[in-house]
Amino acid sequence: MMTQITEDMIYSCFAAARRGVSLNDTAESFVDVEEYENQVMYPEFARWARQAGYPKLATLFMKVAGEEKLHAVWLRELYDTMGMPARGEDTQRAIDALTAIRENCDKLIGLNPDGVVEKALRVAMRVEQREYEEIYPHFREQAHQAGSREEAAVYQKVIDSERQHYAWFRSALQEYFPQAATATA
Repeated sequence: MMTQITEDMIYSCFAAARRGVSLNDTAESFVDVEEYENQVMYPEFARWARQAGYPKLATLFMKVAGEEKLHAVWLRELYDTMGMPARGEDTQRAIDALTAIRENCDKLIGLNPDGVVEKALRVAMRVEQREYEEIYPHFREQAHQAGSREEAAVYQKVIDSERQHYAWFRSALQEYFPQAATATA
């Protein structure tokens, strides 16, 4: 029997992030998360959108995936010795969960393509909003408190970019699913 995939279920698979105690822990965690969004989350959402007949949304998801890669580069540049961080526990859990829901999502796309793509957009909005409202402002403040203006400025660039991603996804939701967008306005 096929499990009904909910927005919360998808969100829990893709909201892979942890707050670090130190600036280095923070950067390592979020380079991992930005790489995950670039390599796993947004490419998967793009696959769903293509499969459901939304090529422009697939392109949008891949555009944001590329920008998430850029965020990882910005964060990595702050810490010369970082290199590529180890896969975080939360990120690995999210990848494992994705594997478990992928088959059901493919079946649901066959039954309700609009519903799956709408949920992907809503999850993308939630992830981006969480990053620009909660996560990166916390890290920006952590950098300010440590007297690290350069790090704080990089976190602000990421905040601005994540806010833009949220706006793009919200606009896409309004364009493709206006009834759903009105219900959450």
